[in-house]
Amino acid sequence: MRGIVVGVNGSVESDEALDWALREAATAAAPLTLVMVDAGAGKGADAAAHEAALAPVREEAQGLLDAARARTGVDVEGTVAALPGPAADRLLELGADADMLVLGRRRRGRLGRAVLGSVSTTVVEHAVVPVTVVRHGNPDGADDVPAEPAPRIVVGVDTSAPSVAALRHACEVAGRTGASIDAVFAWQITTLAPLPGSWGWAPPVEDYEKFAADSLAEAVRAAGVTLPPERLNRRVVHGQAAKQLVLAAQGAERLVVGARGLGGFDRLLLGSVSRQVLDFAPCPVTVVRG
Repeated sequence: MRGIVVGVNGSVESDEALDWALREAATAAAPLTLVMVDAGAGKGADAAAHEAALAPVREEAQGLLDAARARTGVDVEGTVAALPGPAADRLLELGADADMLVLGRRRRGRLGRAVLGSVSTTVVEHAVVPVTVVRHGNPDGADDVPAEPAPRIVVGVDTSAPSVAALRHACEVAGRTGASIDAVFAWQITTLAPLPGSWGWAPPVEDYEKFAADSLAEAVRAAGVTLPPERLNRRVVHGQAAKQLVLAAQGAERLVVGARGLGGFDRLLLGSVSRQVLDFAPCPVTVVRG
C-alpha cells in the first residue's frame, strides 16, 4: 500500500492530523487511507457479527474524511479502513509499505507538557516508514511568531546515516512544495571526541566548527541534494541539539529528524533528540528511520 496512512479516532487532535495528511497527499499526488480502530468491535464474534460491529465505525470514518475534505477544500483519492484493535498494531501493519504514517499528538499532560500517547509512541518507535506527528494547537508563545512568507522545513543533521535519510526526505518534500530547507548541525564541545591526531589538548573552537561544517557538507553530498543554493540554508550552531532544533523550528512548516534503526530492545529507544523534539517542537515532526 503506497500513499499516506493516517490514524483517526474522532478527537480534535486526529482531525488536525487528518487535515495535514490530506494536504500532504495532495502535494505528493498520493492516495490517502484513513484508519479508524475499535478495540472491542466484533471481539469473539463470527465473521458476520464482526463485520456488523465494524459497520458504524466505517461510517464514522467516512464522515470524518468527508468533513476534512470540506474543511480543507482538498479532495484527493481517499479510502477508509475500519479495523479491530489494537490501534498501534493495525497502523503499523497497514503502514508497513506506505509512503508515510500520520498521527495526531495528544494534548498537554499533568505537567503542562505535550505528550505523545501510547499509540503514537509505539508507532513512531516501530515504524519502518517516515512517521509525522502533528501537534494539537500551538505551544506557548507560538502565536507571537510572525507567519513566514514561504514554507520552510528544518532538518536535524549529524554524522549518522539516519540524518542523511532525513535530509533526503526533506528535499523530496521541498521539491514538490517549493519549500526552503534549514539544515541544522548542532554541536557541543563537551560531546565531541578529540579530533584525529590531537592528544592531551583541546583543539581550538574553530577546529570544531570546521569539523561540524565539513560534516554538514558531507551529509548534503551524501543526500544528493539538488535544490538551488538559495533554498538550502546550512546552519552550524553551538548548543544542545534538541533545543537548537526546537528553536529553529519556530514558524517552520515541519521539522524532520532521523532515528537510528536498531534491532532488539534497542529499537524501542528513539533517542533523546528525536524524543525531545517530538515533545516540544512547535510544528509537525517527521521521524525518518535510517
